[in-house]
Amino acid sequence: MAFRLLHSIFTGTRQPGKFDKELMLKAIERVVDGTDPRLRAVSHYRRNLWNGVERAIDFVVAFVNALPPAIVADTRSYLTNPHMRALFASPDHLREILSFSTGMRNYLKQTPAPLPAEIYAGLGAFRVEKKTLGIAMDGEILRRDVPQTSVSFCDHRLVCLTDHEETTRRELMQRGFDYLIATALRLLTTSRVHKTQLEQQQRQLLQQKADLLKKGQVGLETLTTPAITNATDLAAVEQQLQDLENELSQLRADSATLDNHLAKIAATLSEPEKHLQLESVTLTLDPMNIKVPPDSLKVANAMTFNEIVMSEDRRLAALFIRFPSDALLPQSDFLDRADIVL
Repeated sequence: MAFRLLHSIFTGTRQPGKFDKELMLKAIERVVDGTDPRLRAVSHYRRNLWNGVERAIDFVVAFVNALPPAIVADTRSYLTNPHMRALFASPDHLREILSFSTGMRNYLKQTPAPLPAEIYAGLGAFRVEKKTLGIAMDGEILRRDVPQTSVSFCDHRLVCLTDHEETTRRELMQRGFDYLIATALRLLTTSRVHKTQLEQQQRQLLQQKADLLKKGQVGLETLTTPAITNATDLAAVEQQLQDLENELSQLRADSATLDNHLAKIAATLSEPEKHLQLESVTLTLDPMNIKVPPDSLKVANAMTFNEIVMSEDRRLAALFIRFPSDALLPQSDFLDRADIVL
């Protein structure tokens, strides 16, 4: 789910803690709308969220501004910029992504002609590393089946397309703030789902206990039929039930009030660095995108990528790019290129 925030919050340059009160209140309302509107029933909910929202906005502004200026992405830059050659398989691949990605097609639908001479965008791509066996020279000896690591980038996406770099940066700031709102909602939902799962386990264990007691014929049945229950199994089930009840009691206490939900959301927004990070990754790649040691004598380029880290298994290389609009392929070509990866 995406939640839009007013452009004005991220317009211009502000020092931390200097956001306009009216805009801050609007940002807080966006947080409430995006998580749990019932929070408005909590007294002083705006005051409780203020510091967290301000911290989150400060964070995403600094986060986006840490990304370097936009680099040119066109056929000429592909030949001269190793980053472009690493990110795209060929100049045609670059041009196809720029022309036919979902982000570009959405932008063309919303932008009246004529297009600006130059388009700015955020580019993201997932880095994939694979262990392979290849050929390598060892002095003057050609060796086969040499262990290698190939690097490729896939699932390219264009976002925040505009006619000015600062506008693109502001839109990415909005997305970063929206992501933190969605994260707060996800954490609330995860807690509720965990509680539901525990309650289901509890019902299953209670049924298991009932079956064991029935087999043991605890009660008047023992007057007519001997018991066959296993005391060890029954004790184990009772212990599991006790452990579950203890955990559920804690969860119920934690989620009993909207005040607790409010505190959880404020805590998430107050610690945005736990949920969104920017890491620099340096790669030394030969012309075939094979990793080589930094001190290798092979022809290779050392390059640094900024990767947005959203979780342990979700990270993508991110950069700002700019390219001439007249380099785009006609949209009529799209259906003729069914093998394009968008």
